[in-house]
Amino acid sequence: MSSHGVGRLHIVSGTVKVMDYIEILQNKLPPTARNLLGNKSWIFQDDNAPCHRANVVQKWLEDHTVNRMNWPVQSPDLNPIESLWFKIGYEISKKKPSNNS
Repeated sequence: MSSHGVGRLHIVSGTVKVMDYIEILQNKLPPTARNLLGNKSWIFQDDNAPCHRANVVQKWLEDHTVNRMNWPVQSPDLNPIESLWFKIGYEISKKKPSNNS
């Protein structure tokens, strides 16, 4: 998500492992940034999940010159994505979904 809108939602089943995250970054991050921002510069923010902090992920981000925001650990209240997740959850709950068959 950015001030220019949100990118495509990528659904992941189960726990995201380090190599899964790198694949997501490689296949989704550049086209999403281009679609939302064109050639403007941008800063990437993650939420310090363990797979985000792995050395191989940090190296991938450095190798691909991704500008990153320094982010304090355990600070979900400062993360703008949390507001988006809340809004999504709220809109879904208004539809009264059920997992009954």
